[in-house]
Amino acid sequence: MLLFGGPMETPLRILSVDDEPSITLSLRFVFNDARYQLTCVNSGKAALARLDANSNLFDVIIVDERMPNLTGLELVRAIRKRGIDGRIIVVSANLSSELTQAYAQMDVHAIFSKPFNVDELRSAVDRLAA
Repeated sequence: MLLFGGPMETPLRILSVDDEPSITLSLRFVFNDARYQLTCVNSGKAALARLDANSNLFDVIIVDERMPNLTGLELVRAIRKRGIDGRIIVVSANLSSELTQAYAQMDVHAIFSKPFNVDELRSAVDRLAA
């Protein structure tokens, strides 16, 4: 059955911060659905500029650990310092136990290793938005 005129569900707003074009392309594929509104930036500096303009703009933030100029940890620290409570997922090829612990102390909601399972990532994003 197709219903018209009912309440429209607002899309889940996702910010992806990753300097690898292949990851950005993968995420565009994973979240290519009307349920999601994906914004991709390639640096922590660009992410902070977006968040400074409107800290409530995104429901979920996906952060890479290894990026030039500003690591994922530094970005998450800056996000939390600004008082932004957003749900954060970290993706990284290699995380030490020290980094994992540091992220946990900053209330990161999930950590995925690269290469990540796209279905698991989408499921984690959906759970965080619920």
